[in-house]
Order: sequence, then structure tokens, then C-alpha cells
Amino acid sequence: MKLVEIVGENISLRRRLLGLSQKELAIRLGITQDALNRMEKGRMAPKMSRLEDIAQELQCPVSFLFHRNASAVMERAAILADILGTVPVDGQEAIINLVAETARLMNFKKP
Repeated sequence: MKLVEIVGENISLRRRLLGLSQKELAIRLGITQDALNRMEKGRMAPKMSRLEDIAQELQCPVSFLFHRNASAVMERAAILADILGTVPVDGQEAIINLVAETARLMNFKKP
């Protein structure tokens, strides 16, 4: 899958998750619905200068737009959020630190 297709798929995913129509998001971004449609279908890449605006409207970091399999990542994040919600606030920070350290160690061990 090409990068432009990944970005488009992730824009569409976040837009739908937020309950926005293409028209609503296009208006917020100051672009045409046709332009947004072409972006979401991977036919047109958003301008680099617009990525921050797009991410802001989609309530995500710019880096999210470039993730492969972003929907799977979001599903896992939702599971972690549900788990964290069962833990008292003071324990949540410990879990977050544990997950971050585990991820760091797992990335360090990659060949």
C-alpha cells in the first residue's frame, strides 16, 4: 500500500470515528469535499502544510496519519483505555510507565 493511500485511509477512519461527514470535515479544513474525497481514496496527497490542520481537526497526532493498520492500533488503544478505567488514578500512571518501558525494551531487542 502506498503512503498516500495509508494517509487517506487514516483520515477517513478518524473522520468516521468522530462522526463527521466528508462535507463537515472539508468545511472545517477550508477545502472542497471533492478534494477530501480524493485524499481519502489515496488519489491525492494532502499538502505537507495542511497535515497539522488535518490532524488537529481529527483530534490525533500527525504521526497517526502515517500509521499502517491504524484501525488495529486504535482498537488496541481502546482496550488499554478500558483496562486503565478499572484502575484507581494513582495506579494508572504506574501501568502507563510499565507499558512504555516494555515497549522500549521490545523495540530495543528488534534485530
